Amino acid sequence: MTARRTDPSRADAYQAAIAAFAEVAGALGEVREQDALLHLIAEKISDLVGVHRCSIYLKDEETGYFHGQVGHADRDIDARVKRLVAGIAADAFTQEIVETKAPVVIGDALRDPRPVRSTMRTWNIRAMMGVPMVLKGGVIGLMFLDDENRPHRFDPVEREMASAFAELATVAIWQAQMTARLRSSVETVTRQNDLLRRAAAMEDKLSTLVLQGGNLREIAQAVAQLTSKPCAIYDARYERLAVARAPGMDPDVVPTVLEPAAREHPAVAEALAGLPSRGGVVGPIPVAGLHHRFLIAPVSVRDDCWGHLVVMEHQTRFGPLDSHVCRRAATNIALEMSAERRATSAEWNARASLAGELIRGPGDAAWLDRRADYLGIRLDVPRVLVLVTVGEGENRTVPEPRDLAGALTQHCQGREVLATNVAEGVAVMLELRDDEVPVAAVRGARDAVAATLLRLDPDGRLLAGLSSTCRAPGDYVAAYTQARQVVMSMRNFRRAGSESALSADDLGAGRLLLSSSDPAEAERFAQETLGALLSEAEGMADLMATLRTFFETGRSVRRSAVQLAVHENTVRYRLVRIEEITGLAIAADADAQLSAQLALLVLRVQGRLADRVRAASSDESAGAAVTS
Repeated sequence: MTARRTDPSRADAYQAAIAAFAEVAGALGEVREQDALLHLIAEKISDLVGVHRCSIYLKDEETGYFHGQVGHADRDIDARVKRLVAGIAADAFTQEIVETKAPVVIGDALRDPRPVRSTMRTWNIRAMMGVPMVLKGGVIGLMFLDDENRPHRFDPVEREMASAFAELATVAIWQAQMTARLRSSVETVTRQNDLLRRAAAMEDKLSTLVLQGGNLREIAQAVAQLTSKPCAIYDARYERLAVARAPGMDPDVVPTVLEPAAREHPAVAEALAGLPSRGGVVGPIPVAGLHHRFLIAPVSVRDDCWGHLVVMEHQTRFGPLDSHVCRRAATNIALEMSAERRATSAEWNARASLAGELIRGPGDAAWLDRRADYLGIRLDVPRVLVLVTVGEGENRTVPEPRDLAGALTQHCQGREVLATNVAEGVAVMLELRDDEVPVAAVRGARDAVAATLLRLDPDGRLLAGLSSTCRAPGDYVAAYTQARQVVMSMRNFRRAGSESALSADDLGAGRLLLSSSDPAEAERFAQETLGALLSEAEGMADLMATLRTFFETGRSVRRSAVQLAVHENTVRYRLVRIEEITGLAIAADADAQLSAQLALLVLRVQGRLADRVRAASSDESAGAAVTS
């Protein structure tokens, strides 16, 4: 500390202030931190005035209060000073300094009413001088000087030196602040330029990826590389379509916020619901096991959300470009999805058009072959034509061809399906298994169609008629006619709960009659033909089952016995009983056989035959149990 000066002139006071400030001025170009400059100023003014302690406060323009910045003493007091605020309503000492814009001295700090006494006691202040830092007519800061636990007179010359030094120091502080703001502006511009360069590189990479036809997996990889964070892409049903990680990242690191286990947690669901339409950041949500933050951007086209892009904060925090990368990539994903949908739609329309041409026929065979080759469709594989419609008077619409084809493809394990709209509903060309005989293959297709229709409409209002096997383009015109005849037969005779899908093979030539017959007349014919066999009397169900099996096995007694699991003589006995009851010589008379078969067809389409066969099977099982 410099020695006390005794009674120098005012000129000497200014010279001393200028000399003390010289070191401060020399440090202006070197000191980058404001606190370091303030420390130097506090030290020099303390030496100039000859006190042990000084604290500096700067004004907060928003509140008007002066907040402690640094302190100079024989120990570090910065932390304590930074907690102090001057200029509050009870602080008349500061108010006087601000109003007079001149140094104010308190000779007895413990008794003077102007300062906050509790502060004076806490800091062991006996006498204090407050010096304003005035710039352009306003006080921007304060310097408080005291000798800590000792009185100090603060004579007029010391006041002059302190005021002169404060005036110079104020300019230095203002200049340092201006330099800091300029430096900050330069750094900000540098950072912005760097961000712009990185953004331009990012835009170029993502745009090039789209132009080169990059798929969703490649877009996810680009996002992971640009952000150095794991990324995942989901569709509108939250099915994960792609996932990617930054190079060198653990393969187990995956964004999981949209996975079912996390998404269904109440806290996660609430956070997702609170996201704005442009997306944003959620998490961490420890209660749901999510200990990271997630940046989520919607993949939207014309306000229609097609999915989401998720980036997980990992190893490094989200930076200023991450959200931009995420939103830009989401736009590219939307473009990619839109292009895929348009291509898929175009291909679907082309396939549906080909199916319509096959049904309408005859056409240019060479042209059909070229179109089929272009679409990758083989016309020489076995298929069955399925006509899907609704029952007479049913309040139900047929599903869209694409939905119906998708459901059948899923049920039929990827077998090729073509579908198109027709007058009756939807016509479907379903590929058959080539490792089965045609009749068995059509039967399997029928069961698959029935199961699919039931899944699409549990109320059973959808109907399907199947043709026989088609092996060449020219077969589909006749197949369409067959399927229409089957559907018409079902519409005429079908009752609630009966089979929803029948094939031309099931009805045989009888479909020609059933499709154009009056339902009441046909039912009367069946009743007159089979007579008492249709009653609930004991044994009638067994006779009906035998009659049906006899025709299904080509009128073979031996095969009928095997299928019914009875003795051949039992089959012969039952055929005799049928002749006795109905008057139809089933075993020998062709006319009787035709009449019985037509009657059985009516019952089958109505669903009554299946019920009676089930009843017969139940009776036989019960009898077998009793016998055993």
